[in-house]
Amino acid sequence: MKSTTQSDEVRLSSRYQKRDDWSDNYDYKTIKGSRIVELIKESGGIPRLAVEIGVGRAGIASTVSAAGARVFGFDLSADILQRAKPHAQATNVGLLRASGFALPFRTGSLPLIYASQVLHLFESDSRLVVMREAHRVLQPGGRFIFDMKNVSTHLVRYLRYSPDRRRRAYPSHDEIVALLKEASFGPPDIRPGVLPLLKWTHVPNTGLFRTLAHTTFFIARRA
Repeated sequence: MKSTTQSDEVRLSSRYQKRDDWSDNYDYKTIKGSRIVELIKESGGIPRLAVEIGVGRAGIASTVSAAGARVFGFDLSADILQRAKPHAQATNVGLLRASGFALPFRTGSLPLIYASQVLHLFESDSRLVVMREAHRVLQPGGRFIFDMKNVSTHLVRYLRYSPDRRRRAYPSHDEIVALLKEASFGPPDIRPGVLPLLKWTHVPNTGLFRTLAHTTFFIARRA
């Protein structure tokens, strides 16, 4: 397992370097951040402290911070954290180079961890490592909120991918629920993500909108 997560870290850290043209895309990030804030409020309220795994350029972290949380944003790429600094200024966001496979927090110390479009990058065994680490550092009743891409809204890309990459990037909901159970979480709440073209942040929780949304969110709690 150790070698698997190390290879994931190398691949993810170099991912930004291969995309020098990475767009700020802050319109989408603002919408996505607002949707995450809504899900945080609905699932138990805005906590005083939150951790984001895979903070990128801090677009979402800044939105969550504006809602009232002190956010620590982690990323593996030193370069992307440098690019995040201007966006994190004048916000209550701290930026740290760290790994979701080994969160630098005490057991049972955090009320909320979230990740936006991060777990689809891993194989299932590495996803399980991240889930177990999130469970370890969460307080009883603490929440782990993350999303996975929907095939229906990424169909062209899905069809271009190899079978192995499809399996990694688009696991079934049943697989995600099973991994959360193995990581000792209870059954998650499942909610639709954003509809970018409509710019909706309040999305009805129906099967139709879960299919049409850009991603699907899972809200897991530590017992």
